[in-house]
Amino acid sequence: MELSGGDESRWQTRSPARTVVLAGRTTTSTIRLLDTTWYFGADDRVQLRFTVNETSRFSTGAREVLGAAGVRRLIPWPAIRETRYGLLVSASENIDFHELHAEQRVLVLPHGIGFNKIVPSAEGPRLAGLPPAEALRTGRVKVVLAHPDQHEQLLAACPEIDGHTVVTGDPVFDQLRGSVRLAEHYRHRLGTGGRRLVFLSSTWGQESQLGRARDLASRLLGTLPADRYQLAMAVHPNVWVEHDVDVRRWLHHAVKAGLLLLPPERGWHAALVAAHLVIGDHGSISLYAAALGKPLLLTGYGDEVVEATPIDSLGRLAPHLDLGGDLRKQVDQAMAEHDPSVFAPLTGRVFAHVGTSPLRLRDALYRELDLEPSEDLPLPRFPDARPYAEPVTAFNVRASFTGPSTLTIERFPRAATTREADQHLAVREDEEDLRLAELASVLVRAEIMDDPAAWATRSLALYGALVVAAATPTGCHAAIRDGRRVAVTGSLDPLLLASAVYACVTARRPLTQEITVAGQRVSLAELGP
Repeated sequence: MELSGGDESRWQTRSPARTVVLAGRTTTSTIRLLDTTWYFGADDRVQLRFTVNETSRFSTGAREVLGAAGVRRLIPWPAIRETRYGLLVSASENIDFHELHAEQRVLVLPHGIGFNKIVPSAEGPRLAGLPPAEALRTGRVKVVLAHPDQHEQLLAACPEIDGHTVVTGDPVFDQLRGSVRLAEHYRHRLGTGGRRLVFLSSTWGQESQLGRARDLASRLLGTLPADRYQLAMAVHPNVWVEHDVDVRRWLHHAVKAGLLLLPPERGWHAALVAAHLVIGDHGSISLYAAALGKPLLLTGYGDEVVEATPIDSLGRLAPHLDLGGDLRKQVDQAMAEHDPSVFAPLTGRVFAHVGTSPLRLRDALYRELDLEPSEDLPLPRFPDARPYAEPVTAFNVRASFTGPSTLTIERFPRAATTREADQHLAVREDEEDLRLAELASVLVRAEIMDDPAAWATRSLALYGALVVAAATPTGCHAAIRDGRRVAVTGSLDPLLLASAVYACVTARRPLTQEITVAGQRVSLAELGP
């Protein structure tokens, strides 16, 4: 629903002292605005109103983001000049400033880290984040900065910025630092378990990770054993807006192979905190990762990066992923050899007022409103990630005994690999590709049923698998084509347990024994006829 602007007081139950208009333009800047509302807490002297200046190619989705957050009423942009407000806040430097009321204040927030990128515009290439000189000349527009060095950078590019900046530090970085102790919580919510979480991050454009290394997620999933590594990925909102359903279609095989694909509106903060390794590009997430001391690999930079900026320095300092090299070796090496202190000098150039930046931004907002804050400011943790995810239902499996009772198993998602000669195909019955059950050496039903033995007998008649297995409360019931039956007890997933039975059969090992699989004890007991 859209408001008409003008005087709302006769309809209101409470009459606020100040109105703050939060002006979105793109999906990205609108998401950033929603992250700003908590600075006002429960202060009933302030009312928040939203509007969207839909003048960007990336404006599509901004209204939907607001609606999903519970925002029901918008001020139509054409009515903004007649709307009475104390402050307009935007996370876009490209709103139509000339359409705003001439006397009212504007605070421009960053929606990334710094001013690191040259982007195209109708007037030619421009520095992302810098408002037009005409808007700055009005004297009513201020730009929020994370570090004093940014003022000097902007001053060199646009003298009109002088006197129109406020340095608060970066509240997002403070939240990330404060959330580090919750890494295990976020990993638990993502289902990481004992695996290493590799977090892929792509900005937008042809020079981004997704533009340059479009199959990287699938390649990593095909080379990193699924029981030792987990992959998550964040894609810049602009990519989602421009390419819409194609993003999930492009990454469908990767998601089927276990990729956790984060939606554009939430989740990357939690995934970054949880990550054991970040593989990024010249987007802001890479710089946040470095500042948190995370192991980091970069997938290349482009000409759009501004020289001598922190993100440019990061590109020279951090190791780059060789896309033609051994990906698994590089991933392991990056984690094993990482020295967090390498990035410390860079962090000092990016973030000022670490530990107090949320308070400084809150105080800056209230100064513009000519009000004193009325309550303490919490430091909220980031919400849990809710990725697009699917269970992996087919694996190419390499199994070998590396000791008398130690079985080493490496599983690679079928959706990301082709089977090699020393691997067998293990498939869950509910795999969406019906062909795979016919090709499988191991077939498993993951749901617990009343009579697993009967299901196993039927399945041996229907399929060509050597081993079929049905889940039980304590493990699985396995049936072998030669007529033998095995009760398997263990806490691992039934698909992995069934592959252990297959390995015993093909290695001519006894089917009554205890073995170690993936570091856990598994008991096999051959059943009578």
